[in-house]
Amino acid sequence: MIKRVGFFGEFEPQDADLSAPSIHDAVRPHGVDDESRILAYLSSGTEIFSAMGAERDVITGDEWLPGAGSLVTDGTWMWPVELHHYVKRHHAELPEDFLATVRSTHYTAPAVSRDRVEEIFREVFGGLPSATGASG
Repeated sequence: MIKRVGFFGEFEPQDADLSAPSIHDAVRPHGVDDESRILAYLSSGTEIFSAMGAERDVITGDEWLPGAGSLVTDGTWMWPVELHHYVKRHHAELPEDFLATVRSTHYTAPAVSRDRVEEIFREVFGGLPSATGASG
């Protein structure tokens, strides 16, 4: 089962989880010492779902986040692409078990096989996209 990180209650309804924490509770005045390396990890994951369009920063509303709603994975964890923004700009706190994974891989997300990407996609969406773009 894929682990989820960075899905906050304020994100778009398709990502919302009623038990999800508030992004406002995750905001910190300063990042952790290795924040830049954590950001590199978040950027090095494999995209498993691409969303077109953009959403505003849910904290300040002053910035558009292109591709918000897209999903990224390292094969064990899955996160929304906009998590990078919230960690970089607002120093969003991440769970220790996720950070342990990041640090144990020396801040580089492992390559994810096509089979694993498809497995995660099925788990999250209940099927695979067809050639026409509909779930099947």
